[in-house]
Amino acid sequence: MDSRVEQPGRRRSLFWRLWARSLVVRRPQAALAVISLLVGATLASTLLNLYSDVHRKMTMEFRSYGANVILSSKEAATSSQSPAGGLMDAATFQQVESLRSKINGLAAAPVLYSVTSISRVPTEPRLPDFENVVAVSSGFTALRALAPGWRVAAGTDGGSLDAGTCAVGAHLAQRFQLKPGDSVKLTAGPSHGPSEAGTANSTFRVAQVISTGSSEDDQIFVPLADLQQLVGLQGKISVVEINIPGQTADIERGVHQMAEAFPQLDVRPIRQIVYSQGKVLHTIRGLLISLMGLILVIIALCVMATMTAIVLERRKDIAVMKALGASNGDVTRLFLMEGASLGLLAGVVGFAAGGFLAGQVGERLFGVSLSIVWWTLPVVWTATVLLAAVATLFPVGILRSIQPATALKGE
Repeated sequence: MDSRVEQPGRRRSLFWRLWARSLVVRRPQAALAVISLLVGATLASTLLNLYSDVHRKMTMEFRSYGANVILSSKEAATSSQSPAGGLMDAATFQQVESLRSKINGLAAAPVLYSVTSISRVPTEPRLPDFENVVAVSSGFTALRALAPGWRVAAGTDGGSLDAGTCAVGAHLAQRFQLKPGDSVKLTAGPSHGPSEAGTANSTFRVAQVISTGSSEDDQIFVPLADLQQLVGLQGKISVVEINIPGQTADIERGVHQMAEAFPQLDVRPIRQIVYSQGKVLHTIRGLLISLMGLILVIIALCVMATMTAIVLERRKDIAVMKALGASNGDVTRLFLMEGASLGLLAGVVGFAAGGFLAGQVGERLFGVSLSIVWWTLPVVWTATVLLAAVATLFPVGILRSIQPATALKGE
């Protein structure tokens, strides 16, 4: 009775002793399998780290293009008279801000556009008397956060604009030879000559010269309250410019949520930016996944060949085990455990090596600093163990055909 009770325990003890011994007895073959799995785990870790961090970096880079969603009045969306959009209550922006908890990473800025006439104070004989320009007013800090690619060409990057100050686009500053500390006069409405300027005007001190590489280089930026007072549109804005990070599906999901929150307004994604962003990120993802799949298939074939060689060289050991009462299931579990253990070891080392390699690739090829993405550890770990186990299944099929008597005779 006692011997029958102790027999399963002895078999388990013997199983684990054989498993531990199998990892070290055949050192060359085991080392070759570990190296193959290590290469696969390293490359998988590198690609996953690159994809995850490059995805984040690319999303940040796309934010430098500015807004990818515009919120405006429906009347303005169907009107051709005002290319900058129509008017809506400035309180709409506060309602947009309340959606931050539902739309991750949402950035928004209220914007009022108005065509004005700009002139230098005092005037210079060699410079233009005036020029019709688009004046843009917003919470300047929010606007800069929406377009982080803007660069301060002159002046102190102090974030927000104080009342009575302005930021001037680089091209406009060049035409009027403006620099920080100079003054300009803005007159409400477009003018056709110096004598036709409207009576509503305000003087602003230039605080910054902004270089954007886009149409903003020909615009002037003033505080929202100042422009609203100048053009007589207190409490009004033209649009709310919004940036929703992520892929095309994420942006469209955010647009749908905003359309439900503002049924009386028009929510329009800027299709060129959204499509380009989604296409680039989708291409990167497809390329990395395809490369990783190809690499893992090649590594699986290498491990399969190695494990087959191990099984063939241990035919007599397997025959002895069967002769002593081991079943095909016991031997199968032993080899599967051996393969999974090699995969476990290779997965841990490969994750660390892949994270380091991804950092080097990011710094040398892309000029960015990439950090280790820890969620890839269980992914690489699990994938490597499964890969080793699956690659062991084919060689394990050979075990069932091994007959103890035939193998021990050397036939």
